[in-house]
Amino acid sequence: MNSLLHRVIGRSGGRASLLLIGLMVAFAVPSSASAAAFSARLHAPNHRPTANKRWYITVDVTHGRSKLSGSVRYQFVYNGTVVGHYPGHKFKHGVFHDWLLFPKRAVGITLSLRVVVSTRYGTVQVPWWVKTQA
Repeated sequence: MNSLLHRVIGRSGGRASLLLIGLMVAFAVPSSASAAAFSARLHAPNHRPTANKRWYITVDVTHGRSKLSGSVRYQFVYNGTVVGHYPGHKFKHGVFHDWLLFPKRAVGITLSLRVVVSTRYGTVQVPWWVKTQA
């Protein structure tokens, strides 16, 4: 599993560079967290990032009208199993911005990106399927 993890995820320029291996049929799940003490919404331009181009995401985190602070980390899910982790980033004032870079060899691969948001109110997971295109 460790060798698979190293093939799946690498680092480039301080940002996530994904080396996606394998296929997965992912479900289109709404991007808002439900049944939690707070709400986390993932905003991405689409489900099809372009290889070797920055794919920008934003996560909004609120508790009622209050904007929360906390941390965000990524999990990469293949066939229902977490095959990779990317460590956390801190955010403040309810907004987290980041970008992911998918390499050319990831074209046509589908998997689930799980954004895990932790605040003082708990932790929620926001799934988002992605399939890299050329």
